[in-house]
Formats: sequence, C-alpha cells, structure tokens
Amino acid sequence: MTVLQSIFLGLLQGFTEFLPVSSSGHLLLAEKLFDIQGGLFFDVMLHIGTLFAVIISMRHTLWQTIRHPVKDRRFVYLVVASIPTFVIALLVKLFVPEKFLQYTLPFGFALTIVLIVLSDRLSRPRLRMDESGWLPVIITGVTQGIAVFPGLSRSGSTISTMKLFGINASDAAEFSFLLSVPVIVASAVVEGYEALTTAITTPWYCIVIGIVAAFLSGLVSVYMVMRAVKTKSWIWFAVYLIIPLIVSLIIL
Repeated sequence: MTVLQSIFLGLLQGFTEFLPVSSSGHLLLAEKLFDIQGGLFFDVMLHIGTLFAVIISMRHTLWQTIRHPVKDRRFVYLVVASIPTFVIALLVKLFVPEKFLQYTLPFGFALTIVLIVLSDRLSRPRLRMDESGWLPVIITGVTQGIAVFPGLSRSGSTISTMKLFGINASDAAEFSFLLSVPVIVASAVVEGYEALTTAITTPWYCIVIGIVAAFLSGLVSVYMVMRAVKTKSWIWFAVYLIIPLIVSLIIL
C-alpha cells in the first residue's frame, strides 16, 4: 500500500462513516474499482480514527451522558438500542457468508435512498429525544443492526428512523453519533482479535497516516451532518447515492 492509497482510504472511511452514504459500501466499491486492499488490521485502525473523531466532536454530550446515567435518559437509551444491534450483527457474522454480503450492496444503497426520502417528506419532527419513549429507541437499534449489510448507511438509517418517529433532526443526529461509539468499539475489538491472527503487511507509516486522515475527515463529516439536518438539506444525500447505486449495479 502506498501513502496516497492510505490517505484515500482514510478520508473515504472518515467522510462516509457519519455521512448517510454507507462507509462499508464505499470502501467495497473502492476495493473493486481501484484494487486496493488495506488488510483487516488497517481497516480496524481506520475505525479507531473515526472513533476518536466522534468522541472529540461529541465530547460534551458524551461526558454529560456518562456522568449522569440516571438523570440523562440517553445513557439508558444507548444501552437498550445497542442490544438488538449487537444481536443482529452477531447473527449476520455467524450465518451470512462475507461473499454474499457484497451482492447486497445495490439493495443497501437503494434502501438508504428510500429511508432518506421518506424521512424528509413524511417526518413531522416535534419531539426531543428524551420524550420519544422506548419503541423508537428499540426500532432504531434494530435498524442499526440491519445496517451491517453493505450499502445501508448506519447513520442514514438510524437518523431517518428517528425522524419518522417524530424526533427532531438535531436530536436524532446527536443520538445516532452517540450510538456509533459502542458499535465502533465492539467492531474494533472483534475485528482486532481477528487481525491478530493474520500477518500485518501494511507499512506502519501508512497505518498512522490512514488513522489521521480518517480522524480529520470524520470530524468534518460529523459537522456536515449536523449542519445538513439543521438546514434541511438532507435530501441531497439521497440524490448523491444514485451514483454509487448505479456503479454497484455495473461492477457487481
């Protein structure tokens, strides 16, 4: 792997991790189009970069949630929503072959487009997150679990789901980012364990550069999503997704 390739993959991972466009889908397309293989350990390190990005950007909210786990209902919501996510992700990992997952890519992109459009046109955001009740939280966790399939954006599906339940866009985006923390940590632990059993062929300096690129682009991505949901420009992500959808139909 070259330095330019590590920068490219790092930027791609960081931008698409939090934008509603599917990081797994874009990385899969990049591998197919440009024949770039970073390796499992490199992928884990990119996830660590995006983890630091969301922790830094959401540090005040995250600290408030951890500091007051009883008073701040978001902590309990995070725990409850994470349970179906982990269960579904585990079932997919155990019983769905990885080679099969790539063929779901176009369907994932298409479903993300549908969810974004529906949430943009049908949602009536009026509730704060702490007023939502348990059903939206559980369904959001289920949606996030299903988003392990490539092409189905984790942030896009969770934010859209919450908006359809009437939760205002800013709270939905904020909760989606907080919800990504346990998911990224769990993914890094599982994939990191698998990476230890394989040879690390990527140069260390490429790994470091990739982490920095993922971290910086992840910060920008969080800002872009928060700005998009506040300025009601969410629909443009659905328009953009038509491009990777068409590309995925051609190359798969």
